[in-house]
Amino acid sequence: MIHQLSQHDLEHVYANAVNTIHSEMNFVDAVKQLEDAAKAGHGKAAMFLAELYFQGFRVERDSLKAQYWQKLATMQA
Repeated sequence: MIHQLSQHDLEHVYANAVNTIHSEMNFVDAVKQLEDAAKAGHGKAAMFLAELYFQGFRVERDSLKAQYWQKLATMQA
């Protein structure tokens, strides 16, 4: 499970997910990886998810999900 990864490993998961999103590859898997990293304590992943949902970038715009991820990001800062 991703909760057992170090911060360095979480950073790697985050970077891979962001690269996947920007390269328009498997977006669903990338969002899942970001969610897992954010739940494991990676603040940048949570903030990235918040922005995706606020903007509706390749996901359905969802202010409740955006607020959830933003709150999680601020708690992890």
